[in-house]
This record gives sequence, C-alpha cells and structure tokens, in this order.
Amino acid sequence: MKLSTQAKHYAFSRIVKVSPVVGSKLLYWKTFKHRLNLESPQTFTEKLMWLKLFEDVEFKRRFTDKVKMREYMITLGYSHLLVPLIGIFDEVEDIIFEQLPRKFVLKCTHGAKFTIVCENKRELDYRQTRLQLAEMVATDYSLKYAEPHYARIQPRIIIEHFIEPSMSNVSDKYKIHCFQGVPKMIEVTVKGSTPEQHRLMLTPDWQNTNYMKEKLAYGEIKEKPEQLEELMAIAKKLCKPFTYVRVDLTVVDEKIYFNNLIFSPDACLMTDIHEEANQILGKWLALDIGKAKQPIAYARPK
Repeated sequence: MKLSTQAKHYAFSRIVKVSPVVGSKLLYWKTFKHRLNLESPQTFTEKLMWLKLFEDVEFKRRFTDKVKMREYMITLGYSHLLVPLIGIFDEVEDIIFEQLPRKFVLKCTHGAKFTIVCENKRELDYRQTRLQLAEMVATDYSLKYAEPHYARIQPRIIIEHFIEPSMSNVSDKYKIHCFQGVPKMIEVTVKGSTPEQHRLMLTPDWQNTNYMKEKLAYGEIKEKPEQLEELMAIAKKLCKPFTYVRVDLTVVDEKIYFNNLIFSPDACLMTDIHEEANQILGKWLALDIGKAKQPIAYARPK
C-alpha cells in the first residue's frame, strides 16, 4: 500500500525531529542518488549540508528570523535598504485588513516562501488570507527540509509596503553567494531564446561562470547593473560574520532593497550546477570540522 504525499511528509518530519542528520541524508540520497559525505565533505552541496547541521545553528537562527534580520540591517546602518514597514503582528487576528493600504506584502518570520503579495486589496479575500496565514504560522518550516536554523523562531507576521517599479522599469533580483566573508558569485534569473526563465551564475565582474547545467549564449545575459559595485559592497559587509551566506538584494527604479540572508540555498540540494562546478565551489569553503557542534534539538517556542 502506497503512502499518500501528506503521510510521507508527516513521516519525514518525524524523522527530522529525531535526527536532522538522518533526514538530510535521506534528502540527499533521494536527490543525487549517492551517499552524503559528512565525515569529509568535498563538494559545495556536501559542505552546505555540513554547515547547515553542525555549524553554530543558534547563531544563524538570529539572522534567519525576519524581524531580527531587519534589526541586523539597522545595526549596520542599512535601514535605508529595508522595505518600509507597516507592522509586525504576533497573531493573525490582530491584523485589520481594512486599515491597510491598497497594496502590501505579508511575510511570516520563520520560514521561506511564506509570503502573500496583495496588489489590490479590493480583490483580496480576507477570510481566505487569514486561513492561509494561520496555516503558515502553524507550520514548522525547519522540518520540511531538515534545516535546524529555521527551528524555534517565533512565528510572527510582517507587513511591508509593496514596492512597485515605474512603467518603464522592472525589478531585478541579485542573489550574491558569499564564501568566508567574500562575495564571489552572483546568481540572476534571465530569459533566454525560449519563454522559460533560466538561472545563471556570474562572477563579480559580470562574466558567465558556466557553472549551470543549462548554458546560455553570452548575448542572452542581462546587462550589467549600474549598481553592481554598490551591490557587492553591501553583500561584503553583510556576509562578514558567516562562513557561507547568500545575500539577496533587489533593484527597483535604480534603488537597492534588501530581501534576505539565506544559509541553505535550495535546501542545500542545488541540482542546477554541474559536478565540476560543485567541486570548484566546494574548494571555496574551508570547514573547521574539529569544532563541529551537534544538531540542536527541535522544539517550537511556547
């Protein structure tokens, strides 16, 4: 008898709660069809897994919580890069939609992709939105992909203003991968000769690394942004305390906004890069395996 998808997710979450290491090994085997080497990790994906499980999880959790992440930005003097805040709410019931502007963005503090974008409040179903938010708040995101730094974060709801580009401009997102305090690679999404979008890895001077499995012609790469030097400087300052972090920034109408700090991109299961790139990127990370910490116990705050 086959288990339903919901039953599989529940069973996996139980495994992760007991041992995030075992959960990570299962995810790795399912994705790559070979064993996860945590004793002597060599590749980028293996080292990201090791960092996720054994580096100071409590420290990284402080910068995963979206409220504390904003506080970190303010401490560094980057408050001007934050999207203007409407409010922070502990309970879904505390949100009064009638008092919100016509456009806004809802985010939960304790997980990835817990976002609702409202571009026209008149078309928003308040009841359905509350139910959706309640489901997000109740979800322990750390159990989904065995990511301990998402555990034990107080689930809250942030409401930000909707940043809308002018008619003649679009929003450009830049995901800057930083290794040992140095921004070394920029991930962008582009449209090639087909309607589909493609991810691309570029060097700090905007050259294609060809690390992605699906290659694009150079002419299909988007033009280098005028803010590139500033984007890299911001990433360098933000990434300083971390062995590895991805700094996500957006440019809207030539203004830079901060989005996120990501410690486990693609849940450390990056399938879009080819194996040679996986080896190259792995060499950029020096791990202090002798100082490995045990994975934290899972428990949601009361």
